[in-house]
Amino acid sequence: MFRKWGHFPIQGQGIQTSEWVLIGTTLLLAAVAFLAPYIIERWKYKFYSAKLSFKFFHKPPYSHITQMGSPGFSAYYFRFKVINNGRVQAEQCEAVLERIWKENNVGKLKKFNGFSPISLKWTGPGMKKYFTIQPGREFFCDIGRIHHPDHELNSVYRSITNEEKKQNKFFFESPEGKPYAQWDCLTPGKYQIQVTIYSKNAEKISRKFKVTWSGNWKDQESEMLNELVISKKLR
Repeated sequence: MFRKWGHFPIQGQGIQTSEWVLIGTTLLLAAVAFLAPYIIERWKYKFYSAKLSFKFFHKPPYSHITQMGSPGFSAYYFRFKVINNGRVQAEQCEAVLERIWKENNVGKLKKFNGFSPISLKWTGPGMKKYFTIQPGREFFCDIGRIHHPDHELNSVYRSITNEEKKQNKFFFESPEGKPYAQWDCLTPGKYQIQVTIYSKNAEKISRKFKVTWSGNWKDQESEMLNELVISKKLR
């Protein structure tokens, strides 16, 4: 004859169906409690989140002439748009120029080794590094600009050659100023650049652009856009 010990069933007596149901229900509830936060977050991310995308065309107002300084002189700006297609605002958006490649004499792209990513400036008053984009809104971000040759900027890159100093340059537009330990501009040539947008509450997005820069200046906007051509690289 056997006795019960604690909550264990009498030997020879199996676990009752009701006990199996209780055990199964307990395990199910525990699993739901464990997974619920993850499921909710994924649902919010998919259906109620910020979602960014690029927009660019090589024509005004993306690439355009403007006046700078006093007295005024001509300059060309080149920029793209970032759009928030989500349902909430995209917070602390940062545009970053991450990589640069230059095409050599045989048409092969060679990456700038040691290039540290730099932030690009959101278009508008002030040098903005971080920007909040409301749902459905789109904003310009500057890649860079070219000055009239009579008002050419000087590169602060410590390794720039004397010959390169004489060339017209396409300067990056950054709220962090011009770096001296790496390229702060593009001299005439063919390039590929990669731009990435980071945000506090949206997935990062990246886009590669082709840049072909002859080094020639044209006063007419339509002609100048044939001297420096920027195009999206197909993925």
